[in-house]
Amino acid sequence: MKRSTLRNSLAWLFIALVALFLTHPTAEQQSVFDGPLPLPADLEPLLPG
Repeated sequence: MKRSTLRNSLAWLFIALVALFLTHPTAEQQSVFDGPLPLPADLEPLLPG
């Protein structure tokens, strides 16, 4: 009986850790569209501003 209680507790702990990781990932996920577009040097003088 004691062994099944320990196994059950470990299973719930694992589920809680996975849920915590899925709701708060450690690394910020970056998109390709977040940063500025890389432009060739000969096109930069044509940009306004």
